[in-house]
Amino acid sequence: MRAPIVSLLGAAALATVSLPAAAHEGHVHDGLLAGLAHPLGGADHLLATLGIGLLAGVAASVRGRTAGGPSVPSRIGVAGGLGLLAGALWALLAGTLPGLPPLGAGVVEPAAALGLLAVALALLQAERLGAGGLAAVALAVALPHGWLHATEGSGPAFFVGLAVSSATLFAAGALAARAVARQGGARAATVRGWAAVGYAGAFAWTLLAA
Repeated sequence: MRAPIVSLLGAAALATVSLPAAAHEGHVHDGLLAGLAHPLGGADHLLATLGIGLLAGVAASVRGRTAGGPSVPSRIGVAGGLGLLAGALWALLAGTLPGLPPLGAGVVEPAAALGLLAVALALLQAERLGAGGLAAVALAVALPHGWLHATEGSGPAFFVGLAVSSATLFAAGALAARAVARQGGARAATVRGWAAVGYAGAFAWTLLAA
C-alpha cells in the first residue's frame, strides 16, 4: 500500500532536486539511444512527462467518482500528444505560415518552466477542473516541449526513442496517481498536495537559477 505513495512523492522529490539539469545544450541529438535518454537527461522534460501522467491518473479518479465512460488517461495522453505535435509543427513551420511567428529558446524555455507551476495548480484543483480542464492543462504543458524536442532532435530513430521513453514516463505517473487515488480520503489528498508542492518548488527553483 505504501509503494504508490513513495512513487508519487518521488516525482515531487525529483522536482525539487534535479532542476539544475534542465539547461539545454543547444545542439541536435540523433539516434535511438539519444531519443530514449532525452526525457531523462533534462529535468524539465522528465517532470513535464511525469506530470502529464499524474494529471491523467488524477483525472481518472475524478471521473470515476462522477461517471463511468471511456478511458480518461488515454484522453489526457492524447491531449499531451497533440500539444507535443503542435509545438513541433510550430518550430518547423514558423516563419513560413502567415500568423505563425518564429520563437526562440528565450520564450519557449520559460513557457516550459511555467508548465511545472501549471501541473502543481492542476493537482490542487483537479475536481474543479474536471477531466476536460486537466486535458487542456496537459496540452498546454506539452506544447513548449514539442517545440524543444523538434529543435533538439533529428532523425526518425531519435523520435521513436523519444516516444517510447515519454510513454513509459507517462504511464508511470498515471499508474502512481491511480494507485494513490484508490486509497481515498485524506491520505490521497495529502500525497497529491505534496506532489503539487514539489512541482511548485521546481518552478521556484527555475526562477532562482535563471
